[in-house]
Amino acid sequence: MTAIMGGNALIHDNYLLASSLLLACICFYGGHFYLKTTQHHKEPATGVLIALSSLMLYLIYSGGVDNTGPLWIYIIPPVALFLGGLSVGLFNIFVFISLAILLMFYDNGALLATEYSVSFKLRLIYSFLTVTFLSYCYEYSRKLSLNNIKELSEKFEKMAKHDALTGLSNRRDMMDKIQIEYARISRSHNTACLLLCDIDHFKQVNDNYGHEAGDIILTQLSTHFKNMVRQQDVVSRWGGEEFLFLLPDANLNSAEAAAENIREKIADIQFKIGKSSTKITLSIGVSTLSENRSITDSIGKADKFLYKAKQNGRNQVCSSKSVALNKNTTN
Repeated sequence: MTAIMGGNALIHDNYLLASSLLLACICFYGGHFYLKTTQHHKEPATGVLIALSSLMLYLIYSGGVDNTGPLWIYIIPPVALFLGGLSVGLFNIFVFISLAILLMFYDNGALLATEYSVSFKLRLIYSFLTVTFLSYCYEYSRKLSLNNIKELSEKFEKMAKHDALTGLSNRRDMMDKIQIEYARISRSHNTACLLLCDIDHFKQVNDNYGHEAGDIILTQLSTHFKNMVRQQDVVSRWGGEEFLFLLPDANLNSAEAAAENIREKIADIQFKIGKSSTKITLSIGVSTLSENRSITDSIGKADKFLYKAKQNGRNQVCSSKSVALNKNTTN
């Protein structure tokens, strides 16, 4: 639009107006190009606001075409508030209107290249302030709406990735994290480990204390799990009373030691259920996550060793290493 108006002014031999419009046009395109190439919005937004404000002040000074130039100043409030935000935008508007008032009213218009009636100048300022107020209300409402949408989005994203009862990662989120870790170890040729654990005789807890007690234990257990693992480890509720741990940069020996540590500590904890308390034990299966085996196979191995731990009497850790040791001992 600025380029078209600049071209029109050029055709009508209004070279000063044409130069101002075309220079502003170059600034607008420059800001757009800078934003597209650098993805930084602060600098081009500032440049556009300065160019736009300067052009509007020039239109007030010169009158534009048939003294209609000042009518364009109404685009300042929405643009300033959108590009600069509420506080910075209002500051820019204040600076602009202060300079505009100075231009129009100083020494009865001595700074102007044209003439406006006092009535026109007053109505221009009043209407500009009204548009500023409405633009501010709109931008404020838009910001509120965006913040509400962002909060809802974060809430739904958390619900999609976390178990509602325990707050741990759910099965879907854990699979995403395992896939990311699998891609990493495929590049680095390191290993990670998986621990799949299950609460022993959990049905008896529900039968003795009720399903609400089961939920209480699951919640308390999840809190203990989070306090027992490293910062880089991930704990998820895999389903029911099953939990899956992802231990990055861990080999079978360190993973088995971590699983044993978890098992022993949990076995010593008194879980409070109202006025009562109870103890629980865990059976844990350990497997490696490596580039030589698929994710599904690695989880399947952990599940297989978990089943083996339950077969062997529960409250124990089982892995390919412990199975091999048991075979050697038996032989």
